[in-house]
Parts: sequence; C-alpha cells; structure tokens
Amino acid sequence: MLSRAEIETYHCDGYVIPEGFQFKDTELAELRDGLNAVLAQNPDIMPDRLMNPHLNQGKPYGVCGHAAFHRLAHDPRIIDMAEAGMGPDLILLFTHLFCKPAESARVVPWHQDGPFWPVTPMKSCTIWLALDDVDEANGAMKVIPGSHRRDAIEHNLTDDSNSTLNRELPVDDVDESKAQLIGLKAGQVSLHDIGIIHGSAANTSGRRRAGLALRYMPSTSCMYRVMPNAAASWGDMPMELVRGANRNERNDFSLGDFGQPWPSA
Repeated sequence: MLSRAEIETYHCDGYVIPEGFQFKDTELAELRDGLNAVLAQNPDIMPDRLMNPHLNQGKPYGVCGHAAFHRLAHDPRIIDMAEAGMGPDLILLFTHLFCKPAESARVVPWHQDGPFWPVTPMKSCTIWLALDDVDEANGAMKVIPGSHRRDAIEHNLTDDSNSTLNRELPVDDVDESKAQLIGLKAGQVSLHDIGIIHGSAANTSGRRRAGLALRYMPSTSCMYRVMPNAAASWGDMPMELVRGANRNERNDFSLGDFGQPWPSA
C-alpha cells in the first residue's frame, strides 16, 4: 500500500499521504452511510468525540457504532499501511470519528498524540480517512514535519470551550511557519506518527468535514491504561491484536468492553 519512498517519507517527516490510494465510490458510500447513522444515533455525544464507532456501544462513551467501521478497522489494506510504518505485529488501540459541522467554531489545538495516550514506548500510527473532501476552508489538519523526532512535550491545560482537547502545546514549542496542510479528497488517507505536532482550525465553510482516525500500535509497546488529566478512562478501553503476535507481556486484552454483538444482516 506504501512505496519504499513513502515509507521513508513517513519516518523522516512523521506523516505521508499515499499516492494512488483511494477507496472506491461504492466503499465510500457505505462508509458515509455509516457516518450518517452514527451521527443520527448519538445525538448527545459531540460529533468530534465519537470514539470507537467500530464497536456497538463499546467503551469509553458507549457510542452506537456501525459495522462498516468495524470492517474498515480490520481491512487488510489499512493494516498493510500500519505494518509498513511499524512492522507486522499490530494492535488496534481505538478509532475516532471526527466531524466538524459547517460553520463550527471547534478547533483542535496544536498537540502531540503521545502525551494523551498511555502508550510506552511512545509508538503508534494513525491512519486518517477522509469521509468528506478536506481542505483549509473546512478545517483540514496541519502538521509540523519532523516534529515527531522530538521527545514528548509537556502540554498546558486549557479551558477553552471551543477546544476539542483539554490540553495544548505552549506557543513557544510550535513553529507554525513550518506547518503543512493535509488536504485530502474523500476516500483518501493520510498517516501520521504519534509524536508529530498537529492540529486543525475551525470549519468556517458551509461544508461538513468528517474523517475517521484509526489508531494502531506495535505490540512491542504497551498500553498502561493510566493517564493523568485524560478526557476518557483508559482503564477499561478495549484493544485488539489485529495482526501478528503480542510482543509485550504487559498488554492485557481481557480488559475493556467491546460492546454488543452486531445485529445479524
């Protein structure tokens, strides 16, 4: 799924947009149907906080999910991309549906994913699938290339009601002059490292911006399930070995609630 040059770019810059890969129109239509169903069935959960929609009422928020996202999280093409970046032994940490409605004031402040997740060593790859066309006007993600090579940076607490996160990086730790916009057509994906500095502005357009983040880690790492100032509890977050073997004996796959079985077709 990734060329040798793209793998090198991912490791060098901390992100890559695979050229030539795009889901078929029929696949994208099914995923958009799943998106619309999840939005309709979870009116009390903010549309940028729909965690684990690949599960059916699973932890942490009991989101009524959709089977299309469960199939996507186990799609060999997606897992092949994660393997290209991290090796053959892979754990699905969680999925996260991000939806910025048109003319929304919600922003994602500059941050690294690593300090928000109890993953040690700090290794993970996010595969971000655009369910709508994503550009600067509707709040596409921006990254600071190469910033994943830094250690984890201490984040400041924030009480901004328009922030999707409760912590953000100090302004002195972000060189915005180096920021690169990740614009995607619906059906395209990008990959980014757990340590890269990234964020996104508000959606000032009249169009929705929706995407699904699929978070994988190498099984040599461990999810320790303890995270101060976390917005969600990690103690009972389900995780799943999706390829290869578990290489860290501290990983506990018995914890967490995978929710209810999917209804029969």
